[in-house]
Amino acid sequence: MNHTDHQAPGSSRISGTMNQLKVVAINASPHKDNGNTALILGPFLEGMKEAGAEVQIFYTNNLKVNPCRGDVICFCRKSGRCIQSDDMDWLVPKARDADVLVFASPIYTDGVTGPMKMVIDRLVPLITMPIEVHEGHCRHVPRDEKVRKIVFASNCGLWEKDNFDPAIAHMKAIARNINAEFVGALIRPHGMLMNQAMELGLAVDEILSAARQAGHELAITGTIADSTLDAISRDLLPRDQYMIHVNHVCAGLCERLGNEN
Repeated sequence: MNHTDHQAPGSSRISGTMNQLKVVAINASPHKDNGNTALILGPFLEGMKEAGAEVQIFYTNNLKVNPCRGDVICFCRKSGRCIQSDDMDWLVPKARDADVLVFASPIYTDGVTGPMKMVIDRLVPLITMPIEVHEGHCRHVPRDEKVRKIVFASNCGLWEKDNFDPAIAHMKAIARNINAEFVGALIRPHGMLMNQAMELGLAVDEILSAARQAGHELAITGTIADSTLDAISRDLLPRDQYMIHVNHVCAGLCERLGNEN
């Protein structure tokens, strides 16, 4: 499956009607479409497209995004324009125009990758500096009244699902802070097995089908069923067997890559 590798504001878009659901996905895996995160993200986005959504995907490895400088100029400008000029000049308007934002990242030290965090920090122009009380909590005032939906797609090399908890909590907080609705997390624990599933004789078709189904559900109903999310994250191997396999792979990698010059 191939997604267009957008790198500039003039990149082509899937044509559609005025009422077409607009989806912007950001893949922060350094391996882009060849990574484990893409194995879940890809079918999910295809499911959305099959259901009629307009989907654009961008890769942090292809973006020039500077860290937020904390000067709050974007907060104060009516346009929300940052004082810095980089790829956020065109990515922020695309995010503002989107109905659904999909943040896809492998788990790195209990959170998203550094490049993904920099992109998220630079999405501050979706809100303004003044503070209001919303649902009993202080929040910045949204720049518009649009309630976007946020989806998190992720994989992790560790076995337990709770390894995603810190990143999911962060995504839920981001949704609250930009007046968005967190729809759900497509998580793939022990994701290292996905690329090796065929040679190990593991059945992953149901997982990939569930990811595609999640895209259909979100595009058509605006939600993703818990049963669909559970199917995506189901166990592939018992933990003891997984540890044996992974440690064997790790030993081989360390032997091959660990020699110092």
